[in-house]
Amino acid sequence: MLEGWPARGIPVIQIHATLDDVGTCGNDGICAVVGYVAYSEDWKKFNGRWLFTLAQLGMDQLHTAHYLKGFPLVGGKLDDDSVCLILAPFIETVKQTLLASGAVPICVATDCEAYEQLTEKEKKFVRPPDEHSFEVAVLHSIHALGSPLQITEGISIQMDESSNVPRLYSRYQWMKQLYGELKSHLGGICFLDDRRHPPIQVADMLGNIVLKSSRTFKLGLPLPRSLQELTFMNGASKFQLIHFDSPKLKALAQSRMKLGDKMAV
Repeated sequence: MLEGWPARGIPVIQIHATLDDVGTCGNDGICAVVGYVAYSEDWKKFNGRWLFTLAQLGMDQLHTAHYLKGFPLVGGKLDDDSVCLILAPFIETVKQTLLASGAVPICVATDCEAYEQLTEKEKKFVRPPDEHSFEVAVLHSIHALGSPLQITEGISIQMDESSNVPRLYSRYQWMKQLYGELKSHLGGICFLDDRRHPPIQVADMLGNIVLKSSRTFKLGLPLPRSLQELTFMNGASKFQLIHFDSPKLKALAQSRMKLGDKMAV
C-alpha cells in the first residue's frame, strides 16, 4: 500500500473500497459485490463508532445473518421494518460516519440466468457472474469519489474472505495488467477476516440487505426501507446500484466484442 512519495514530499491520500461478495447462482440466482468507498480518515471514524456500538450491545462482532436469526419471527419471517429496528444502532453508525462524510455505497449484481443466456462467443467477453460483479465493482470503486483520480490519490481494495479468493485475486492481477488507471492508483488488495475488521462487517450488513432486496431492483420496484437506510442520507443518495439483467449483460458483451475490449464498462 502506498503511504507517500518521500522524494517529492507529496503524501498519498488513501481511499479504501471495502467490499463483500454475496449470493450464489445455486441459492440466490444472483452474484453481487457490495460495500462502501471512503477516505481512510472516514473509515477510522467509522471504526471507532462501530466498536463503541458493539460494546454497548455486549457484542464483539456483527455477522448480520446470524444476528438476525436470534430474533423471534413474526408470521414466519422478519419483515423489513423489523430488520430496520434490529439493525438501527448499526445503521445509525453508518449514517453518522460514512454517509455523512460522503462515502459511496456500491452494489454490482449479475443475474446468473442472464449469463447463461449469453452465447459462447459473448461469454469470452463477460466472465461468470461472481467474477464479473467483482471486476465491475472494482472499476466503479476507483471512480466513486471523483473521476479521474488525482495524482495524489491511491486506492486499496479490502474484501471479505471467501472460497472465491483464488479466482478473485486472479482477476485482480489480470485487471491491473490491462487497465491503466489500476496500474497507477490501485495500491493493493487484501482479503480479511470479518470477525476482526469492522469495515468488512458493514459490507456484510449491506450485502445481507441487498440479497433481501434483490427482487425489488430486479422488477424495478422502489427500494425497501432497509436498503434506503444504508444508502441514503437526508433524502439524497450516492448509491451506485448496477444490476446486470439479461438485456444489460448482452448489451455489454456486444459492446465489448465490437470494441475488442474485454474490460470496457
